[in-house]
Amino acid sequence: MARVTRRRLLATGALAGPLALAAGPVLAQATPPSLDELLGRPTLTDTSLSPDGRLIALARETRQARAKEKDKEAPRQAYLMIQEAFSETPPRRIDVGDCQIDAVQWANNDRLLIWVRLDRIDGKPVGFRNGAGFTPIPRRRVLAIDADGGNLKVLMENQSKLMRRVFDGAQIVDLIASDDRQVLMQLYDWVKDELTLFRVDVYSGAAEPVESGGRYTTGWWSQDGVAILRFSRNRLGTVRIIEGRAPGTKVWKTVRRQRVGEALDADFEVLATSTEPGVVLVSSNEGKPTKVLRTFDLKTLTYGPVIAEQPDRDISGVFIDKDRNYLGAAYVDDRRAYSFPDPALGPHFKALNKILGPERSVVLADVDTARNRFLVFASGSRDPGSWYAYDRAAANLKALGAARPWLTESRLPRCEVLRVKTRDGAEITAYLTVPLATGPRPLVIMPHGGPESRDQLGWDLFAQAFAAEGWLVLQPNFRGSGGYGRAFAEAGHRHWGDRMQEDVEDARDLVLASGRADRSRVAICGASYGGYAALMGAVRNPALYRSAVSIAGVTDLAEMLAYEALDDGKDSPNYEYWVRSMGDPGSDAAPLRAASPRRRAAEIAAPVLLLHGADDTNVPASQSRIMAEALKAAGKTHEMQIFKDEGHGGWEPETLETMLTRSIAFMKASFA
Repeated sequence: MARVTRRRLLATGALAGPLALAAGPVLAQATPPSLDELLGRPTLTDTSLSPDGRLIALARETRQARAKEKDKEAPRQAYLMIQEAFSETPPRRIDVGDCQIDAVQWANNDRLLIWVRLDRIDGKPVGFRNGAGFTPIPRRRVLAIDADGGNLKVLMENQSKLMRRVFDGAQIVDLIASDDRQVLMQLYDWVKDELTLFRVDVYSGAAEPVESGGRYTTGWWSQDGVAILRFSRNRLGTVRIIEGRAPGTKVWKTVRRQRVGEALDADFEVLATSTEPGVVLVSSNEGKPTKVLRTFDLKTLTYGPVIAEQPDRDISGVFIDKDRNYLGAAYVDDRRAYSFPDPALGPHFKALNKILGPERSVVLADVDTARNRFLVFASGSRDPGSWYAYDRAAANLKALGAARPWLTESRLPRCEVLRVKTRDGAEITAYLTVPLATGPRPLVIMPHGGPESRDQLGWDLFAQAFAAEGWLVLQPNFRGSGGYGRAFAEAGHRHWGDRMQEDVEDARDLVLASGRADRSRVAICGASYGGYAALMGAVRNPALYRSAVSIAGVTDLAEMLAYEALDDGKDSPNYEYWVRSMGDPGSDAAPLRAASPRRRAAEIAAPVLLLHGADDTNVPASQSRIMAEALKAAGKTHEMQIFKDEGHGGWEPETLETMLTRSIAFMKASFA
């Protein structure tokens, strides 16, 4: 493991380029990675720093060829490496076995928690049988083990009756700050048909029930071992109910009812608990132009003063230490940034960004109790993820390893930030992934989902897969995107078919005008709202796009609103949001029809590929089916695939591989 020392790191402020993390010979002619390489599981999955900052645990896995990964009988070998943080002492290896390690965290200075995923037990695949069929579902568990590899326990092991029937037995709610021998865990009680909260001993693995939730309870947040927030969903899982209970009280009070989805539009989001009893840290834009960080008192249900805010950027996360002390507020300005209450931390983060380079986004992942040693995770278009240890007092940065070391920087595309002037004088940001191939390249426009989500500098699997084919990939943050404040998001409301599409087109035209893209080979592809934008792009630009790929996309706005009203009611947060975003089906009937690709299928000239999960509750698969029917009736070339047992995201690896393979083949054929 390489060490990089910068004794004058903070004094000079002038550092060389990014670290060369992935060791290996420089290739005479770099070759882009294959899809199998891009989809390969990481060999370094997580890291954790002990509270005293002395030890680092690294979760690793031996890498196998993709062909073997697909073979359910092929064993894997997961293991931990325990090393002293800034010492040359050889690390200790602890074998975990045939499983996948999802995460690792120190419960205290001597004991580790390991989140594992078991695809097989005793060589047999894990899942459930439904008649003659079998559905593979991995079992998730939390193991506890001493730092020297002794006293291995499975948490909740005394709840064997429940654990035999539960696939996900790895949901830790709280590492109790005042008692590092105990954690809180939640487990579904299949007998009572409810979620139950347990207090668990990390040395014995024994669990005792604390309280139970209602039928639709999805989880709790606790403060020093006492539950203070409870989360539930409605029957369809489209509305989230947040309830609060101040310490010393017994009654749960409703704090918020919110829609559930991939968007970042919630005006109230709990980010962390605090050191003050019954007080949590939240991001909120209530009465503010952007989402700011402030406290929220669960006893009075009122806000405290603003703690952190950024002009034109939303606060999206917080960095706290193991004792829940607030250290920084996170936001995105092309890449991750922080607002620090301690001004001494700012120069350190700035120096880390200089060392790791402008193409990487740097995330503070862990910190010791002295707030001196940090774990840092960095990623970018030419780095699928790397970990570092940083000693603040010594200004010493140590590279711990890369998640996928076979994906070296020289084989991956760079990503550029574009500032785009729109046709009405506004400005938006877009990201252009540039392949290794030279000359005018095919161009794939890839609008993001949400729509109140956003793209940023970082690792994007779809962009990587398309760039590996030698294609430029453009990701515009059109108006209506999240992260830029309330006004920017609301500028897209009721403009699905025009202003939001125009922003995408203006970013596209900027790239075409540069001469780097082949105007005769342009395609558009997206998921969720991005799938809608792909279809609407094909409607608006029939002479330009050679193909359009819609994954889980909305195709008929009025039908989508009717679906939301039928399932949740017109007074639900979900329905109210979509009316604000799309339009009112009563007063805006004509604009909704004009902005619906299904209603304008006859105007599409490009071949269309529709991909959708059969169990999608955010955007039902019927949206793709009615689009396919409209395309067929109009005599248009199209293909469709509905994926059984898949939802709106979080797809199984095999499904994700199929989506990428089909999308690439479909667009490649259109470019021929």
